[in-house]
Amino acid sequence: NGPEERTIPGNALSVHPDLPFRGLERFGVSFLSRFEGSQLPSSVLRSVTLVDTPGILSGEKQRVNRGYDFTKVVAWFAERADLIILLFDAHKLDISDELKGAIDVLKGHEDKIRCILNKADQIDRQQLMRVYGALLWSLGKTMSSPEVARVYVGSFWQEPLVTMDNAQLFEDEERDLMRDLAILPRQSAVRKINELVKRIRKVKALAYIIGHLKAQMPTLMGKEKKQQKLISNMPNVFRTVMKKYNLAPGDFPDINSFSDKCKETKFSEFSTLSNKQIEELDTVLNVDIPKLMEELPSEKDTPETLRAKMASSNLSTNVNVPVPTRSDKFGKRSNQHESNPFGYGQDDEDHFWALQDSADRLRNNFEDLGPRGGFLSTETAREVLVKTGLSKDELRKIWNLSDIDRDGYFDFDEYVVAMFLCDAVIQKGRPIPSELPASVVPPSKRSLVKKDMGDF
Repeated sequence: NGPEERTIPGNALSVHPDLPFRGLERFGVSFLSRFEGSQLPSSVLRSVTLVDTPGILSGEKQRVNRGYDFTKVVAWFAERADLIILLFDAHKLDISDELKGAIDVLKGHEDKIRCILNKADQIDRQQLMRVYGALLWSLGKTMSSPEVARVYVGSFWQEPLVTMDNAQLFEDEERDLMRDLAILPRQSAVRKINELVKRIRKVKALAYIIGHLKAQMPTLMGKEKKQQKLISNMPNVFRTVMKKYNLAPGDFPDINSFSDKCKETKFSEFSTLSNKQIEELDTVLNVDIPKLMEELPSEKDTPETLRAKMASSNLSTNVNVPVPTRSDKFGKRSNQHESNPFGYGQDDEDHFWALQDSADRLRNNFEDLGPRGGFLSTETAREVLVKTGLSKDELRKIWNLSDIDRDGYFDFDEYVVAMFLCDAVIQKGRPIPSELPASVVPPSKRSLVKKDMGDF
């Protein structure tokens, strides 16, 4: 995001003080001359930066030299990215050697990976089943993770679908993907802490390995011979360190790449293991980071604490993520009232709610009561009604009318109905109706009311 639309060359990006690309200098001018950034004023880009890689080469094109190590660049970005998207076309599912190499360097970041099967509207339903299965089979052979990767299926551009066989599926998939992208900024703090913990554990394991290798070296003679013996016996070195310090295997570096790097160093020049520094790392893991986690929103927080935390991190307490919709893309007629900020009119009987203004006004009051999972407990709802000063018989009737789904809890819509009925009795002196008027029943509950009337 920026004040004006412009393109920044890669060499300038790598030295820009406000952008996180300084580490790309290690890949040299050959890469930086092919790297560039685009900046434009956009509310979306205020909290998200999108990185697009060049197309993966396949067939004879794989022999063309890019001029830089593509997989190492991918690995650099993967370590810093919050989400990694692998894009496949429905007509091109082959995984080339270059793509396999890129997926291999994503090891350890499987939780960030999402896959997209694009242009799926260009094939019919039966072909889509085959293509989807073939993609999962190919990914299963390529990705070492036992979990199945999340694959979004659809046609991810603004044009209408070519075939409408799977229009509803594609619409749901696009909505899920947009929601996945929309919540990224909200989860950034947790992911940063997660990466910090991961790095500390790896540093701790590496420090123990280096300390062990240093301790095995002779003082005067035979240093080179001893180093070669240790490198060739690296699996046993790893096992010894793991058992001695009770470390997890996942915290250790890749043994092959580590052994290769060890050949370029001298073990005798390593520093001895510092127990003080290890203790400091343990303090960060066991004391500092738990304190940091307490600053994040938690289900144990009171409404006041939660609101303060969310405000300090510029987050909204609204769990609904605004997702762009294009119903015409999926062959549906656009609802002219769907995005109207003034709501539905009385002429739209299916969507109009007479209490919508009250609902907007009561939202903060409902949140202050500390709902769990969107519901007020029976005790909390009872206390709210008792404070109105109405008689027990009146409150019983109001409860029966408000608890439309008969679950003993108040969700937000039912809370609004209850407050409306209390206000009608107290402020306007109206009698409690025997049943709710149709316009007062929340749209989300009307199917329940119709079912009860049918059963009656």
